[in-house]
Amino acid sequence: MLVFVLGIKAVGKSRVILELQKHVKGIREISYGDVMLEIAKEKEGLKDREQIAALPPAKQKKIREEAAKRIRALADQQPFVFLNTHGFIYTLPHHSYLPGSPDSVSDVLKPDFVLLVEAAPQAILERRQKDLKEGRKRELGSLKEIEEALSCERVAALHLGMRYGCNVKIFDNTAPAEKNHDVPALAALFKSLSE
Repeated sequence: MLVFVLGIKAVGKSRVILELQKHVKGIREISYGDVMLEIAKEKEGLKDREQIAALPPAKQKKIREEAAKRIRALADQQPFVFLNTHGFIYTLPHHSYLPGSPDSVSDVLKPDFVLLVEAAPQAILERRQKDLKEGRKRELGSLKEIEEALSCERVAALHLGMRYGCNVKIFDNTAPAEKNHDVPALAALFKSLSE
């Protein structure tokens, strides 16, 4: 089963997956961004993910499509893959949204389930500020920009559900995943899907 895990930067997708791995055996996380960075290093000589967002949209699209092929090949070898990705990516310096999972990419991946991770905008802003203090490269954004990005991400999740006829689960991760009392119920959902 291929699960798209969507959410904007600093919403806590990786932490949710980590907590789910404690409850559900066989979950393998694959980060779309990490696979894209591998390709960007090979083809463009880039050093970090933030540099990908500064590439011209046509180059970003080629990197995404190559990543989809690599990820699909990995997913075909695993029983339960959680793909950590974004529905839309805010691009710099263009100040626009580029689909992170356009149909050309999703048609290669064909998700079985979509998990949309959301959180209150203020919580996301605080996580981004903490990341910056810890030396992680990350754009901060305003509360208004975060709200807009959350809306775009929800549109992407619902579109994927409609296109592939798969379930979409919206998970509130305002409380950090390791303290979120809803994680066990989410784990039970995925256990039932894997049976």
